[in-house]
Amino acid sequence: MTFSTVMMGWGGAEGLSPVVGIFFFVGPVLLLLSLVFEWIMGNFFPMMVSGLFAVFWLSFGMLELPTLGLAAPYSTAGAASKEFNAVVALYLLIWGFALLTFFIFALHTNCVFAAIFLLAPIATWILSASYWKVSQNQYEAAETLRVAGGALLFIVGCLGWYMVIVTMAGEMYSSIKLPVGDLSRFVARSLNVPNPPNETASV
Repeated sequence: MTFSTVMMGWGGAEGLSPVVGIFFFVGPVLLLLSLVFEWIMGNFFPMMVSGLFAVFWLSFGMLELPTLGLAAPYSTAGAASKEFNAVVALYLLIWGFALLTFFIFALHTNCVFAAIFLLAPIATWILSASYWKVSQNQYEAAETLRVAGGALLFIVGCLGWYMVIVTMAGEMYSSIKLPVGDLSRFVARSLNVPNPPNETASV
């Protein structure tokens, strides 16, 4: 959510250096813990999701960490150089395809997860295009694409929070039953296989 609001420039926000901690602690620490516990519980899909996002935020965070000076080799232009931004654009492009792979398997879970993994790769590709535009010195187009990508990621964040509420309500045996749009029964029916025994797959 923080990342998306900065991408949209809320309140005149610019740059990610002040919140670089989100890439190393806020996200990855909990995601890595989730990976371990989901693995113990035998929940393969949530385990892979946690692992994927953990390594993404860690790797992307390194790009935003000023002390590493990753843009230093790119002449005096640094992070504004054509080559540096082209590399980041390719990096995000590949990540978009990784997220799209998860969308295919999310179709076996529920509508909320499917929406998350449909919008996430689209947003990633839009941000990739934003970096590509910077590499071509088309800054106005890059800004527009950055805001659009941030807006989509904001929606993804809202859907993620919704799933957190749904999961916590289920774990706490709350009487609140929020809809997620179970898709597992449709997939099972189309493949002529029984519904998955692990009920958490539909969550």
